[in-house]
Amino acid sequence: MPALHIRNVPVEVIETLRQRAVLHGRSLNAEALRVLAESAEREREGTPITKRLAEIAARVNLPPDAPRPEDFIRRDRDSR
Repeated sequence: MPALHIRNVPVEVIETLRQRAVLHGRSLNAEALRVLAESAEREREGTPITKRLAEIAARVNLPPDAPRPEDFIRRDRDSR
């Protein structure tokens, strides 16, 4: 399997990954690989941000009358 070596990784990035690794019961390497794989998958799928926000909203059981992500985006754009 190919290897990837990353240089000049900021300390705060390493610490964040290390904390995530502990939280998920993985090694630092496994956590970094997981983050990269998830990012690559999203890129391949081309999942729009509104779809991802809707998936997150479904997981937190928002009520049916909760504002849609598009409403917030539209309101922000209109305010400029």
